[in-house]
Amino acid sequence: MNRCRFENRLTGQAWEMRGFRGAVRAHAASELAAAFAEIEAAQKQGFWLALLLDYELGAWLEPAFQAQPLAGPAPADGAPRRPRLTALAYEHMDAVPVWPAVDAPSALSRARAGMEKQAHADRIADIRAAIARGDLYQVNFTFPIAVESAVPPEALYRAIAGSHPAAHCAYIEDGARRVLSFSPELFLERRGDVLTVRPMKGTAPRHADPALDEGAAAALTNSEKNRAENLMIVDLLRNDLGRIATPGSVKVDALFSLERYPSVWTMTSTITARAPGASLEQLLRALFPCGSITGAPKIAAMRMIGRLEAAERGIYCGSVGWLAPDGDCSLNVAIRSIEMHNERTGVFGVGGGIVHDSDPEQEWQECHWKARILNRPSEPA
Repeated sequence: MNRCRFENRLTGQAWEMRGFRGAVRAHAASELAAAFAEIEAAQKQGFWLALLLDYELGAWLEPAFQAQPLAGPAPADGAPRRPRLTALAYEHMDAVPVWPAVDAPSALSRARAGMEKQAHADRIADIRAAIARGDLYQVNFTFPIAVESAVPPEALYRAIAGSHPAAHCAYIEDGARRVLSFSPELFLERRGDVLTVRPMKGTAPRHADPALDEGAAAALTNSEKNRAENLMIVDLLRNDLGRIATPGSVKVDALFSLERYPSVWTMTSTITARAPGASLEQLLRALFPCGSITGAPKIAAMRMIGRLEAAERGIYCGSVGWLAPDGDCSLNVAIRSIEMHNERTGVFGVGGGIVHDSDPEQEWQECHWKARILNRPSEPA
């Protein structure tokens, strides 16, 4: 089955793709040119496309990694090659009602962290040492949480989306692969020739006590560390947009905006640019993956991520979204997302931006704040 639904659970808008016509997949860098050509051909035929872009697709798009390939975990022996780019073509994308929430407080039966606390602290020490050497400024370091669901994927999606509404949610079935995304972060939106990116960097926990909650929001707003992290990524994305935008059109429309979600406060900034006639391939080669989930400078940060992280991220920190026949699109940053490998087991990624003054204990706690969306505490590794 191939089912694709996109929901803005903050505004109550939802869209579902109907009339499945086929899939385009790239299992190797050598297949990208043909895949992008097929996507353009599908657009010319009037089809809508749902896009699943794994984080590791970035290693195939960036020329710097062609001369010196990006290090990363080796695939398991005998494992089938995984597509890093998937595009599902449909005849229509129709406005539909948002799925009603399902009250399933125990939808997940288990959530187990894929990294021990001390190992996490050791990796942060490695990153801080690299920053001190001047190798880079920031690295987004992540680890997986293995999850087991007590309910089918659709019910799990509806249970979490109902209690943790976000603007860039998606539920996608692609054969046995199911992607459940509850992302609050926009990677890229195109309307006509206007591009919008809205990186999210800076997080604080919500509190039941109103005074504590407002204090956490104020502390995040005034945090020099979080504002500096956010500004680094804004500068990175301005530079990325400059690779493809009309000269002089890149603008920072909003800086350090505070957003409220059920489990966390977050800080975002908004940047726009104009890029008339840019193809999907050109956009992705300039911008993917989003700098908010790599660090800065992007190439150096991605190399360190490849060395330090023990498992491929997959769709986590990649992107899920839609592409219209006319080129308009909306793509999220696939954070707060579960990738189900079958009806009952999957993986959820968490992480955060590490800078030189990052505190390992606070970074570990931040990862667990972000995992609150699972509605159950994660067990230690």
